[in-house]
Amino acid sequence: MSEANVEFLKEELVGLSLAAKHLEYSLERCAELIGQADLPPEKLERLESLTSRFARLADLLIQRIFRLVDEIELVSVGTVRDRIERAEKRGWADASQLVKIRELRNMIAHEYAAEKMLEIYSVVYQLATELLMVVPKVTHDAYALIKKYSN
Repeated sequence: MSEANVEFLKEELVGLSLAAKHLEYSLERCAELIGQADLPPEKLERLESLTSRFARLADLLIQRIFRLVDEIELVSVGTVRDRIERAEKRGWADASQLVKIRELRNMIAHEYAAEKMLEIYSVVYQLATELLMVVPKVTHDAYALIKKYSN
């Protein structure tokens, strides 16, 4: 356990909270757009913002927060799948849902399916709620960990 990691976790939790608020805002603004085809550019921009915010929050949780918690707890980092399975053991989320979130994040980040964007927006909208439900659980446990290891 490193004091620097504890401090970094504190900083990342601030970013996590902000990212979650931004995703919630985008969810509200996109509710009536889901499933609609031939949207004008200004409405497509809202959906693109939703997908970007979804991907950002997924990255913050899985790639940064989960990894930092593992490092602070002196757990070998392992693969993304290992981190996801440990998150399930900690009671943060169902591993299969986190895998779906991670796969969707990869699809968004690498733009594999430009022709399937309507479907992607719909799935993002559905999984965003699942993703947001993870945030308070992780935050609670992370602050308990910070308290445990703070001087």
